[in-house]
Amino acid sequence: MTVSKIKLTMIGGFCLLVAFFCARDIIAKSGWPQVPAEITAVTVECLMESTQHRIVYKTVSRASIPCELVEAFKSVHADKEWTVKQKFTGTLRVGAGADAVEATMDLNKSGGREPQVGDKLVVVQNPAKATQVERAGMTGTRVMLAVGAAALGALLLFLAFRRPRPWSANVAAAGLPGDNASERARQADAMIAAALAKQATLNNQGPAGRQAAAGLAREARLSGQRTSFGRKS
Repeated sequence: MTVSKIKLTMIGGFCLLVAFFCARDIIAKSGWPQVPAEITAVTVECLMESTQHRIVYKTVSRASIPCELVEAFKSVHADKEWTVKQKFTGTLRVGAGADAVEATMDLNKSGGREPQVGDKLVVVQNPAKATQVERAGMTGTRVMLAVGAAALGALLLFLAFRRPRPWSANVAAAGLPGDNASERARQADAMIAAALAKQATLNNQGPAGRQAAAGLAREARLSGQRTSFGRKS
């Protein structure tokens, strides 16, 4: 197996593995009920990331710090270029009445607006563990990811294990004109040989036979000139 086929096999297998775990997650969470939730507290952190490219590799540095320390962090690590991304973690009151529980969940901006205390949202809740929640509406995203990963993995594995067509089959399928010319040349050679044999027989049959043999010789020469045209040496 060539290096390219090994790479295709590895990438295709990884895609199928991603599709498998996505499908398993979809099945496991398909029975989780939707419940209302309210944000009671929001914690904001800043994720710092720096990427440095080397000749044959790159190094990535990451850190999670309070956002008020970003400028101080950049001053201490001034030898690197840093990108900053905010991460919101919310404390939620899930459910209503006596069945309400407190849970935490990662939050995102909505239309450029940061999540605020008092915002209401809908989550799905694990019946076996009430504090395990997830934002509702993620099933469609997982389905698309699983289908896309499975299709890509299957395609890559097909390309990796596809058997190449034999050269003779490719030539036959292509119908190359060179084969037809060779066949015509062989037929012409056979006709010339037959004409020469008949000429030799007629030479032994007197003046009339020699005259007929001369005609056959002229015909054989003309035939040879026609067929040698386009014949490869």
